[in-house]
Amino acid sequence: GAHLVNQLLTLARAEPSAAAAQDGVALDLTRLVRELTAELVPRALQAGIDLGIGLGDEDEHGEAPPVAPLWVSGNPLLLREALVNLIDNALRYAGRGAVVTVRLRAAPAEPAARRGPRVVVEVEDDGPGIGDADPERLFQRFVRGTHEGDGCGLGLPIVREIVERHHGEVQLERRQPHGLRVRVVLPQRRAPGA
Repeated sequence: GAHLVNQLLTLARAEPSAAAAQDGVALDLTRLVRELTAELVPRALQAGIDLGIGLGDEDEHGEAPPVAPLWVSGNPLLLREALVNLIDNALRYAGRGAVVTVRLRAAPAEPAARRGPRVVVEVEDDGPGIGDADPERLFQRFVRGTHEGDGCGLGLPIVREIVERHHGEVQLERRQPHGLRVRVVLPQRRAPGA
């Protein structure tokens, strides 16, 4: 009930009339991803899911080195909402015993494709995946990829709406042998004061 209403309100706020990306403040995505993942760990535990974060390369003790801030420009509330929806979506559908990993990395500029440096956030799970469903359809409102879980199917359209408003893109990939990876790519900006 309330969750659905909140999502609809968010969707309404993300419509073109809201110049969300124009109020772009500098945001450290590394920090945001860490905070959100930590906040959602209790929910993951309750659902029997192993939620973790993959930042940089871990050494043999499983310790990842501290990772530099990755800056993007945008509306902090909307970007936060997009990332929460992404992780929440994985937690809802991956199923008990699944592993959900949030990864973050920088992608270099591609002058040939006229693309500047980008920041990539991936949420991957080893759950049932989307079967034969057309990934594109998952971005239409109210379409759900599976009949399990209690989602209302609004998560991914909201994510795409917000990300595109921030001049980014969302991609879905099937994982082998099963599972799903959702990738969000956002333009990287210079560190504030740099």
